[in-house]
Amino acid sequence: MAKIWKQEPAWLEKKRQLAVLLQSRFPTLPTQEEWVDHWQKGTTGMSRGWLSLQEDSLTAMPLEEAVNEYSTLLQENLMEKAIFWQESQLAAMHLANIDCGQFIYLRPQVIRERPIVYGPHLNSTNSHNIIVVSAGVNVVIEERMVNDTLLPSYEGTEILVGANAHVTYRQANRSTSKNIYRAIHAYQAHGSTLQFEVASQVQTKATVDLYSFLDGQNTQWATTIALSGTQQLTALVDGFGKGTSATLTRYRDSEMVTGAPFKVKAGEPLSISEDIHPLKELANSDNWLKQTMIAE
Repeated sequence: MAKIWKQEPAWLEKKRQLAVLLQSRFPTLPTQEEWVDHWQKGTTGMSRGWLSLQEDSLTAMPLEEAVNEYSTLLQENLMEKAIFWQESQLAAMHLANIDCGQFIYLRPQVIRERPIVYGPHLNSTNSHNIIVVSAGVNVVIEERMVNDTLLPSYEGTEILVGANAHVTYRQANRSTSKNIYRAIHAYQAHGSTLQFEVASQVQTKATVDLYSFLDGQNTQWATTIALSGTQQLTALVDGFGKGTSATLTRYRDSEMVTGAPFKVKAGEPLSISEDIHPLKELANSDNWLKQTMIAE
């Protein structure tokens, strides 16, 4: 297959080729052909407005640049620890076709007083963001992508959280894609806390795929998600360790949103809990999620 970016490191070129060669061996997802058949026609993504920062404590740049400038870090982590490229045929083909994305790297022991916000404008079928948060960091990160594609699209975001870091990740993406696969996956080292706040509103249809691996003691993942429109939600967790737990709170229109209960994917039993509320009950709260759903 041809390079998607003009300058790709050898490891990424080989990894994309391997994904194409091996994908037939991986599990299939229902209706995956709706996405993959379109991608095989060779669509090309366009994007602008990615966050670019170079500070002592923080680096942010387009993923296309980061795969060269942070080659070793991304070779070890891109679709290896949070979203697994071998997980399914759809994930493998997403790796093969990633055409744009955001890279954020926070160095150890940083406390950010203000949220880090990125809001690119794109026309893409395969965007992929990877956020690497080092040990001891305290940060809020907000993703607000606007995607103008009409084709089926995969929006992937990976968040890798270091030991004893505390992260709030917010997402309020908008897309005209006729079928969105929205994967938000994380890896968390011991003692870390990660809070997801996700506003998922669609005019067409979407699959929302949430996951975190909680690697060690006193690791906590708490997700609050509001879903409006025709959507399917999958929420899974893995991990181990004393004091390790996960919670999911969902606000949704029960006639429009489907999905299985929150559960442990494959690993050891964990302390998990789930609360489900009608979408209209979100109006009783006073938080970022309510304000975002109203504004959108």
